[in-house]
Amino acid sequence: MTENQQIKRLIVAAGPTAVGKTSFAIKLAKYFDTEIISCDSRQLFKEMKIGIARPSREELAEVKHHFIASHSIHNHYDAGMYAQEVDVLLAKLFTRHNTVIMTGGTGLYIKAATEGLDALPPQNKQLRDQLGFILKAEGIEAIQDIAQGAEISKEAVDYSNPQRLMRAIEIAQSESKENPEKEKRAEYTTAYYYMDRDRDALYDRINSRVDIMLRDGLEEEAKGLQEFQELNALRTVGYTELFKYFNGEWTREHAIEKIKQHSRNYAKRQLTWFRNQGNYQKISPDFDAFIRLINQ
Repeated sequence: MTENQQIKRLIVAAGPTAVGKTSFAIKLAKYFDTEIISCDSRQLFKEMKIGIARPSREELAEVKHHFIASHSIHNHYDAGMYAQEVDVLLAKLFTRHNTVIMTGGTGLYIKAATEGLDALPPQNKQLRDQLGFILKAEGIEAIQDIAQGAEISKEAVDYSNPQRLMRAIEIAQSESKENPEKEKRAEYTTAYYYMDRDRDALYDRINSRVDIMLRDGLEEEAKGLQEFQELNALRTVGYTELFKYFNGEWTREHAIEKIKQHSRNYAKRQLTWFRNQGNYQKISPDFDAFIRLINQ
């Protein structure tokens, strides 16, 4: 079998915020001499940097990354659009590499890119159950993304009300006459892994990351984005809490504590998502142990 005839493989190295995905994925990409596709629904926005823990300039220089600072908060973007762009990108990457790395913490984007979101069941109860799970695992932002993808206008539905949003999605789904199957542009296998750490250690890393973000200028970054705080992209942990502080609703100390708390809550929801997908294998951040695992 020639180089180009070898089976193409996408390795998904996912996990919660602050678990250590970036450094792990860079090591993995270097090991396979390949490139990284980010699956973080916020790191792709160029206006956001500190608050979403974008990889550093040095890290980005080590390995070619895709979907980092590639889009604007002022343009609508959702999981379906991401899936289409990843399909096109993978077709190109697999002409140069037999293995590609996907890393990040947005489970909905990973699912859209590798499985498609077209399989939402038509029955209302099943659909509502799936939407409810997405709401718990990914937060209202994920439901808002689905609603925007279904062309549900903000004038017609209150985007801050998850129940009304889910009902609108149900109605839109029932009115849909077509639900085409996702077509892969490149044939490849996908191996799914999610990283986890001891819970106390993970929460300590999250708290420390928030302190580092504040030291590096998160407050100033959020202040510069305050006029756009109603945009969906900025309804994100680290920014929404500081906006409340800027707006006089919270004290600075309370806002910081809430950033840490909400970040821990988000990590817990992320882990719940990956555990419940059924196709993810749990791994530790031990790189050498992982290499031994995939080479068995």
